[in-house]
Amino acid sequence: MFRLQNQANGKEQEYANRAALLIGLEGEENRCLQLNMSATFYLFHIDKQGAVIESMELTIPSSEDTSIKELLGQFGLKKDDKKGFSARFAKKTTTKESQSLAKQENQVSEVTSHQRGSLFKGILWTVPMFLSLTSLILALQKPAELPSASHQEMSKKQVTVIDHGPDVFARYFIGSYFSGSDTREKFLSEDLSIDDIAVDKATPTSVLLESQRTNGDTSTLTYVITIRDEKEKLSSKRLELTVKKSKNATYGYLIHKTPRLNSYP
Repeated sequence: MFRLQNQANGKEQEYANRAALLIGLEGEENRCLQLNMSATFYLFHIDKQGAVIESMELTIPSSEDTSIKELLGQFGLKKDDKKGFSARFAKKTTTKESQSLAKQENQVSEVTSHQRGSLFKGILWTVPMFLSLTSLILALQKPAELPSASHQEMSKKQVTVIDHGPDVFARYFIGSYFSGSDTREKFLSEDLSIDDIAVDKATPTSVLLESQRTNGDTSTLTYVITIRDEKEKLSSKRLELTVKKSKNATYGYLIHKTPRLNSYP
């Protein structure tokens, strides 16, 4: 199953398979082209138990006129890695399922290519919003320790892999935070309520990570954000978020303190 979340308003849509997701995204792309605008979406690939297999951020239309199918790449083709006899048996059918899925996507692309070709192709897009293809699964990996190349050395070198999980989670939250969406509850710990994070509605146009401090499972992130309010006025804000890992959370983390929003600089 696939879940599509609009960064601007927090609205979510669910699709049974990748082909249906492709149709939905191409519909959104056509809408954006007609309105001469761009939109950013968060995509989640979810297994039968509701766990996130992989995720990505997608801004459409592409400034390079790249098709939705090309932008997705291998997203959604990853299988849930389960051990045991059932997984080994299911592996035999993977090739046929992939071929069938590819055939469906080609048919969808052929139907929509003519529609897309009739729309304005000469629109020049300036600076799009951040496009990240960070996977939540990879982001949740723990810092790794690598041994030194020489076996004769008595000490071992430690290489720390930066944990991007809190940053990815925080960016998902920021879209819902400024839109006032009901989905904000999914991001909050039991100690917080929607009333604790109420702010004037606005649309983030850029989100820059200023700093990140991590202590165990808790991370404090500071962002410099440019927002457009309902009167189309642009302003810059500094937002500080405190997040903590949670096994029971929808996105793997929860907001544990009331966000601190101030003017910038």
